[in-house]
Amino acid sequence: MAEAEPKGGCDVCMMNCTKEENLLGLKKYNYGYLCKPQLLPWCKKEGAPAPRFFGKDEKLPLLLSLVLGFQHCLAMLAGIATSGGYLISNDTCFDFQNDTQMCGRMPWLISTAWLTSGILTAIQVFRARIKGTPYYLGTGLISVMGTSFTFLPIARSMVLEAIAEAKPNSNGSPTSTSWAVCATDAVTGAPIYDEGCCHKIGFQWNCYGAGSVGYGRFLGTCLVASLVEVGVSFIPPKILKKLFPPVVTGAAIMLIGGGLIGAGIKYVGGGVFCAENTESKAPVHGFIGQPQLCFNDNGEVAMSFGSAEYVGLAFSVICMSVLLQIFGSPFLKSTFLLWALAFGCICATAGKEVTVGGTTTTLSFFRKDFLERGKAVTFLWAPPDGESLPTLGFSGTYFPLVLIGFLVSTLETIGDVEMTCIYSKVDEPADRASRIQGGLLADGFNSFLACLFGSPPNTTFSQNNGLISLTRCASRSAGFSCAFWLCVLGIFGKFGALFASIPICVVGGLVLQCFASVFISGMKVATMDFTRRNQFILMLALGIGLGVAMEEHIFDWPGPYSFYRKNLAYDYGFWPEKMVCDTPNGGWINSNGFDISRKNVFSAAYSTHSVAADGLCHGVGFFANGVNNGNCCSVYNKSAAAGRKTLLLILKTPYGIGAIIAFVLNLILPEDAPDADSDSPKVAAGETASA
Repeated sequence: MAEAEPKGGCDVCMMNCTKEENLLGLKKYNYGYLCKPQLLPWCKKEGAPAPRFFGKDEKLPLLLSLVLGFQHCLAMLAGIATSGGYLISNDTCFDFQNDTQMCGRMPWLISTAWLTSGILTAIQVFRARIKGTPYYLGTGLISVMGTSFTFLPIARSMVLEAIAEAKPNSNGSPTSTSWAVCATDAVTGAPIYDEGCCHKIGFQWNCYGAGSVGYGRFLGTCLVASLVEVGVSFIPPKILKKLFPPVVTGAAIMLIGGGLIGAGIKYVGGGVFCAENTESKAPVHGFIGQPQLCFNDNGEVAMSFGSAEYVGLAFSVICMSVLLQIFGSPFLKSTFLLWALAFGCICATAGKEVTVGGTTTTLSFFRKDFLERGKAVTFLWAPPDGESLPTLGFSGTYFPLVLIGFLVSTLETIGDVEMTCIYSKVDEPADRASRIQGGLLADGFNSFLACLFGSPPNTTFSQNNGLISLTRCASRSAGFSCAFWLCVLGIFGKFGALFASIPICVVGGLVLQCFASVFISGMKVATMDFTRRNQFILMLALGIGLGVAMEEHIFDWPGPYSFYRKNLAYDYGFWPEKMVCDTPNGGWINSNGFDISRKNVFSAAYSTHSVAADGLCHGVGFFANGVNNGNCCSVYNKSAAAGRKTLLLILKTPYGIGAIIAFVLNLILPEDAPDADSDSPKVAAGETASA
């Protein structure tokens, strides 16, 4: 049971609206400073004077509150959408791993992410004391919540794994019943899709609901792990600072950004699928010299990875970002990501002209089906298809990695709330410590609620700190207003549908900047106390963590286990799958003496595949390991296979292995002796920033 501290912060929204000044605030705030374009950098004249500072409990005029809240909303709107639904469900839209249910829910997932962030922001800004204790829920500051990028790669992996598990693993020559496992309509003969079942026609799969099952496991696992952050919030501040100093916090944040930048550049080139599977075109389809095309991600336009059209659209977003930073007003500069994304979308409306048989047609980069599916009004727990939500599950295999994700989120929140205190002029140490505790508790509690709402875990966004500094407004009125705008955009489903229709290459120009900004934020934190000891910690944590991001082959075959990558995972890496296989596939002996697992289901004309005496998954001829779809083992040792997957997930995730290294080294390495001549920049304990 919680009781609000006096007036709970809501009094900042209560005023006498009959007075014009309380509505517009024209005499109270310098709107010209916020809206007029800045002078060119080479001009010497000063710009408009900055407005006066508004404290955290100061009432704002209605118009000013709505404007500043809208600014906070726009600053993180795109980031919430991409990590909250766009990039997770996007993976389920490809023919070979298609889940039409989850793919079709992309607009709704985006709307749900916005609505969830709005509700959770109101909880964080509202500060309530837990009855009978000195603990609080919420910071009582402008701490805007949004879906965390930390959990994005975990969610994508669990969704794709569920689809792979739903596909039948047939041994020997497949029959129609083994591939088309769904029931059929007695009259029309059309497949009847049930949750988690797969249907295959030619090369096209539809595992209806399977991706949603994986998403349910992800949400359930995060729901349990979020309780850890709730527990951490009650640890005394001194111990927290010892366990999570800036060098550990900063290293973890840098590795999140560094790991995601690689994915961002793949979006720029046309999409992750074609970037990671270009080499699969020849082995699977027999088209030597023809690269894998980027289907589904960019509307009707399908070209090879890195095509000039894809890269050009992505860089139109980046170029507009630069122009806004040169010529834009403070308002435009702080919300540049949204306007840059809009400019990229305008450029994409030109489409691509193609000529076939003498007829010229203009293909669209946008996914028109999402615009058509988006409902006018939507809400939590109300998917557009009218079917049930995914059942919450739990994955013991992924739980350690999700747990690390929440520890990283804890580090982010500690730094972010402390910087928000600084910008909000909350100077008293005990008050700061109390607000950090309230922020951590709300972060864990809100992530628990987010999973129940159907959205990934949430965390505080650091963009708010820059906006507080820019606008000189720390009033919680702007925080409540931001929550209002996020809820409005989430309820009206057409906004989510519009975002879902944007081509992935344009989104790539946006998220590349988002991911890089995360890295820069971490760098700022990590170098606050740049001693020799901390340099050594960063050297190892970043060297190994970023090394894994740059060369994923070191511990396991990178990317999804699709096409002949599944065979490579069987034979390859730090801990190959063959080492956890109890029963390799058997079949018949070919002329070379190999024990054949089965004939190639894609094209038996050019090869067969086998398991030799050494346990390796072999092939015959040029297409060796190319097409047997990874069915080299019929029975795996479940406990060993789960242990292998858990270990490799941690080892090949940059912020998994890197954050662990930084955390352990911080505990075991002695502090440097004080050096009066040292030039390392020291700051007050706890003065950190976050991504």
